[in-house]
This record gives sequence, C-alpha cells and structure tokens, in this order.
Amino acid sequence: MQKKHSPNIEQNFLMENYKSNLKAIQPFHSFILHNMQATTESFTSVPEDLIIRGADIVFMTDDGAKFHVHAYFFTRESVYWQQKLTGHNKPHHPLSKRYTPNDPYIIQDVDSRDLRKFLRVFYNTRYGDYSFFSKFDWIDILSIAHKWEFPQVKTLSKRYLGTMGYGVVERTCGVHCTRIVDDEMIDRSYPNQVYLISCGHEI
Repeated sequence: MQKKHSPNIEQNFLMENYKSNLKAIQPFHSFILHNMQATTESFTSVPEDLIIRGADIVFMTDDGAKFHVHAYFFTRESVYWQQKLTGHNKPHHPLSKRYTPNDPYIIQDVDSRDLRKFLRVFYNTRYGDYSFFSKFDWIDILSIAHKWEFPQVKTLSKRYLGTMGYGVVERTCGVHCTRIVDDEMIDRSYPNQVYLISCGHEI
C-alpha cells in the first residue's frame, strides 16, 4: 500500500526549501518569469537560451542551448557538482573556473528540455506550486536528481510521484549504470512503479 504523506509534512518540506531559495531568487522574479515562459506553457524541445540576471555560471547542452544560472543551486546540496565546479565535496567554496557564454560548462548527459524542467524546481515563480509538472516531468526530474546527487530534489520528486500514485523502487545492479526506467520500460505487472537503478560507480 502506498504510504501517504500528510499535507503538513508536504507543506513544511516546501516551506523549508523555499526559505533558503527565496532570498536568492526574489530580486530576479520578473527575469525568471520572462525566461521560463517556455517552461510554463510547455516543455518544448526547441533549443532556447535561458538567461537569469545575476547568473555566475553558463551551462551548454549538446543541442547548443545555453543556461545562464546561479551555481549556488548546484553546489548547495550536490556533492557531484561541488566536486565538478569547486574541487571540494562541501558547499560554499568558490568556483574553480569561470564558465562564460564563450566558454560554458558542457553538459552531455542531460538534454536542454529536461534541464529546463530541472531548473524550474529552483526558479519557480509560483512558490510551492508544482502543479504544472506531469508524472513524466517528475520522472525526468527524479532521474537528474538521482544522477547528479540532489537529495532534496530527489525527495521532492518522490513525494509528488507518490501523490500521483507512483511508487519509487531503488535497486542496485552489479554493473556500471545509473539510469531511471519509466512506466513504459518496466515489468507491466508493476504499472505504477518507477525503478531507480544505481550501481555505486562514479558517473
């Protein structure tokens, strides 16, 4: 039986997350609203740059789309990105290199469409409201959070998938792999399960 989370637990979780985010993104509200417009209406696969005022890092995906965002959201909780961007495994260290529009950090394991979804978790102008995400959006977000070691985003994704009737089953395999399997790729006898596969090897 799927365990239900009380509204109070969910509300407290969201409030805790946004208290830490609000101060950082509030001055950029109008810029976020404009630049995330494609995300609000639909998650288009057409390459489109995202530029947030005050950004201190530029990422570029394989399709050439650039994302001017705040490294703070990547190094705050993700050891993966702490090591990639600062050379440390703790938050609050300066970036070891400056990534600019002419010299961006290349992301090869996530496409622009899914990265835009993931960033909307942080750059959300509707504080605490993620009703615009479908179950498939949450599966994509969970996949990235799992791969990039964002524990809070992973927890948030699991909670929302739970409210949509989906459970998350984590398994460990014996070979090099880190991937998520959605409901079209799993055993059809378990139609409401999302399988998260980890191997423990470095990505």
